[in-house]
Amino acid sequence: MGFFGKIFGGEKDNGPTPTRALNLQFSVTPENGERFAMLFQEAVQKNDNTELNYSVDTLDFVDNFLQRFKDEGLTVNDFAETIFVAGCYVGQVMINNNNGQWIQQEDAGLPTGITMMPLVVKLGEGRVADPITKAFKRFHNGEIDSVRYFYHVFTKVQ
Repeated sequence: MGFFGKIFGGEKDNGPTPTRALNLQFSVTPENGERFAMLFQEAVQKNDNTELNYSVDTLDFVDNFLQRFKDEGLTVNDFAETIFVAGCYVGQVMINNNNGQWIQQEDAGLPTGITMMPLVVKLGEGRVADPITKAFKRFHNGEIDSVRYFYHVFTKVQ
């Protein structure tokens, strides 16, 4: 929504997350994180004829993919399940390249009041990342929320 729409009313910006329940193929559990990522990988192969191999360089494709559909005018509610599995793909890239694993949000040891998606990534160094929410933010906010940059911030050894 543009500046004048925010000032004078108009379509409400509901933020980066969907306002409806997601219709996902599997339950949202750590055991299914990789399965969700594979759904994205397979859909991209079938529809874009692009092979994603879980390398860090494929995160550029994810950034461009999300931007392309935003530019086509889709809303987060139109595209929510695809954004979710794209986020899982980002998470699986993090896991495969950094000794990580999928965990439930409640097992992340987050401070009181901090919430994430029900499924998050715990990296080998103990850092917890929420690539699914990041994918929703990337779709909603554009380049400023690059998933490739997100990857580098969370995987940088300090």
